[in-house]
Amino acid sequence: MTSKEAKVNNRATILASLILILGIATNLILEQDDEELPPVASSQNDPDLYMLNATITQFDTKGTLQHKIRADRFTHFPLTDVTSLIYPNLQLFSDSRTEPWDIEAKNGRLLSQSVYREEIVELWDNVLAVQQSDAGHFINIQTQSLTIYPEREYAETDQKVYIDDNSGRTSAAGMKAFFHLGKFIFYSTPTERVHTIFLPEFKRHPD
Repeated sequence: MTSKEAKVNNRATILASLILILGIATNLILEQDDEELPPVASSQNDPDLYMLNATITQFDTKGTLQHKIRADRFTHFPLTDVTSLIYPNLQLFSDSRTEPWDIEAKNGRLLSQSVYREEIVELWDNVLAVQQSDAGHFINIQTQSLTIYPEREYAETDQKVYIDDNSGRTSAAGMKAFFHLGKFIFYSTPTERVHTIFLPEFKRHPD
């Protein structure tokens, strides 16, 4: 072997050794970094309770039935104490002994009562609220979202709302509903006025 060939072989051997050493060092560094990474903690607000096709019945402090909430699915989140609802149906009973309100929607959530808030039921996506008596009197409310405070028998929305009853239809930009009083307050905006259409038999005549 010539002197030139020996130098080439030595350089190749040194280069291979350097590559091997570099590879080993890189692996050691990566393994050490992996070991130092803290474990990924699961979210503190992961659901802790599921219920399918269930009903929750709520009584007031006097033992009187206040409301029932049924849903295809309940999912409770402990950190916020909020329960999401799939296809909820709320039956709201009144102290005034009037017919109960039957309120349904595609989605909703239940905010449980605490020291910071009263119980709240929020419904959205095709909300329909109906009250109907045995005598045939009815009130239908349609909107895209409705916030209900069961203990106060009160609800409100800032979405467009339609109210149908035996006398006709009213549309408005928003509404406050006092169910126990049978009282409704309607709101308008510059582009959405309160508008009422009476059926012929209920048409008002001028004085």
